[in-house]
Amino acid sequence: MKQHLQPVHIMLDNETLSTHPNAHIVQTGLVHFCPETFEVLGRKVISMDAKSQPGAHIDVGTVYFWFKQLWETQQAVFIQDEELTVPIQRGCADLYRFIIDSCRRVWQEDDTPTVNDLHHSVNIWAKPAYFDIPQWENAFRHAGIRLPWHYRKVNCVQSHINRAAAKGFQLKSVPLLPGVHQPLNDCYHQISILKAITEFERT
Repeated sequence: MKQHLQPVHIMLDNETLSTHPNAHIVQTGLVHFCPETFEVLGRKVISMDAKSQPGAHIDVGTVYFWFKQLWETQQAVFIQDEELTVPIQRGCADLYRFIIDSCRRVWQEDDTPTVNDLHHSVNIWAKPAYFDIPQWENAFRHAGIRLPWHYRKVNCVQSHINRAAAKGFQLKSVPLLPGVHQPLNDCYHQISILKAITEFERT
């Protein structure tokens, strides 16, 4: 029997070619973490190929933004090796698989979770949620795959920051990690923010 009362928390961060809710996704970082200890339990980077993405938007201003970034950042996000990139439909499947594997890790069982299982237990996080999450909702919709999370389980790091800031929390107290605009590092930083807010609210 699946241990439904044990939630699964996933931090997600996208790098895109637009700021729209249907932006073309270039790369995504995923980190499975414990919300009590903020320990990293699993991680994955999904890099999309250069093919067009159904229903996706590309913004010239965002493309120029990437031109201005450090060469190392461009190389890390825009993967040139075709063997390391996938079409967006495969990206949806890979994200789904990562979430399933994360559930199995928490529930300590091998059975494949149903969509209802996922909707009950998966908590998806982003900063801000209104940016990254709708982009994957758009991708899943065009791929014809049901979302592996329920809209009520979407969590916004920025909302937590705003609430804590009203009580005196200073975001600058959480140092940035090297590799800003690299999605895995951004996920780590966002988890560090949640940890810092939790510690701040305990004092």
